[in-house]
Amino acid sequence: MTRQGWTANSPLESERFAWLDTISVPVQKSWHALFGANKGTMYAKNVLNGVPWRHRVHPAIIIWPLGAWTTAALLDTLDGVTSRNGTSQYRASADASVAFGLVGAVPTALAGWADWVDQYGHQRRVGMAHALTNITAIALYAASMGLRMPGMERRRTARVLAGLGYAIVGAGGVLGGELVYNLGVNIPHVLYPKAPVKWTDVLASEELPVGEPVVVDVERVPVMLLRHEGNIYAAESWCPHAGGPLNEGKFEGCIVECPWHQSRFDLRDGHPLQGPAATLLRMFEAREESGRISVKPSYEAEEWPPAPAPPAERPALAPQ
Repeated sequence: MTRQGWTANSPLESERFAWLDTISVPVQKSWHALFGANKGTMYAKNVLNGVPWRHRVHPAIIIWPLGAWTTAALLDTLDGVTSRNGTSQYRASADASVAFGLVGAVPTALAGWADWVDQYGHQRRVGMAHALTNITAIALYAASMGLRMPGMERRRTARVLAGLGYAIVGAGGVLGGELVYNLGVNIPHVLYPKAPVKWTDVLASEELPVGEPVVVDVERVPVMLLRHEGNIYAAESWCPHAGGPLNEGKFEGCIVECPWHQSRFDLRDGHPLQGPAATLLRMFEAREESGRISVKPSYEAEEWPPAPAPPAERPALAPQ
């Protein structure tokens, strides 16, 4: 019997964890309502998605709370080992590290929710497990911080709670890694297949009317062409966020909106205007000569690594 191999997120596929979906649906609706309330909240979501920087915010700032709490774990350990008569030179620094991590957890969590709100199916379930795990860790650190305050000092219990929080945030990190590396959440859907870096004749000029997108196949890559104001724009038709068909989206001049999650792109250079996508489109140069249109990947594509070779074409491993 053939079965799928096990990964860290495999247990969450069980019906025993269907309650995560029960939680996810109303939470997702609430976040959608909040982010879509007005232009200000939509802009805030764009910032949290990393659209202005064309790079995801959540993985970039997770180092803030993780770094602070790793420092706190070291200082708490030194405090427990070296404290004499209830005092220690590491105590104040440990407390400050816990507090600094709690402050950093707020924008980190908000960026995570902004990325999660556009997920569905198993990815959404694993994302909710990731969120609940980290919420539990934050609660433990908050309780630990409370027990460190003047007049409430229960140092040993505070260290235990922080240690539990550190272990649980590590488990949350495992689930976060599963979301990205095994489930492909927010991995750009533009890597492979890769069109050949050469001019490819794709269609006749009369087959591309003004303002109507046309998709052509270039070595298994769907390339969307759009004629607008005397220019021809060419981009891969897959949305880099989740692979949505951009040619089926809404067009406003040279701006296209993905029909799946409403990411918006400027076809003049492929940069994202609205999330959840934070990655540029893969763009193509286009030329029109003698009644024919040809396309070629733009300069950036020339530097991309080649696609993995089929197993039969790979060199044999040296015998051990």
